[in-house]
Amino acid sequence: MNQHARPTQRPQNSPRNGKPRRGGSLAPLVLILVLLVIGALAIFLVIWDGRDAQQTLDENPPAGSVEANLEKLANWAAEPIQGWIATKGAAPSDEEGKTLLAGLKDRPTLYPPTPASPEGNPEYRITNNGFEIIFPGRDGKPVVCSYSSAGAYEGSTGMGAFADENNSVENPLEGVTP
Repeated sequence: MNQHARPTQRPQNSPRNGKPRRGGSLAPLVLILVLLVIGALAIFLVIWDGRDAQQTLDENPPAGSVEANLEKLANWAAEPIQGWIATKGAAPSDEEGKTLLAGLKDRPTLYPPTPASPEGNPEYRITNNGFEIIFPGRDGKPVVCSYSSAGAYEGSTGMGAFADENNSVENPLEGVTP
């Protein structure tokens, strides 16, 4: 045999002992599966955490919102009325409502302050669709918080908020030409 002859080349996946190699793809496959599981878990946790945070915000609006603070103040005042509705199935009369509001204690201190004056007690009034809690306003105009007949908060407005000092609504389109 010629000493300078090239030896025959072996196939690349064949070790020196003549047996073909097996495996070698398990590690990358496991790595890919682990990365997929971690990615799916991360997406799930982000979505779950977002839902939890949104639910917390829905239940307790953040401090700093005047409307949210006014809602908290109105719900504090309406609590005895809502209890009456839950017990008796209907809103109390004007006199019964005034009696219930007279027993209010521990008025919440909120920041930023609401348009409702911290002085004076709220009043109660029956409406066609429910009832209203009326707070004395800081600028002399009362703040009205509306509730449904079931006792659910519907919103608030400052009575006369859109009126001028003569209590007449200004025309916002006056002086506008087509």
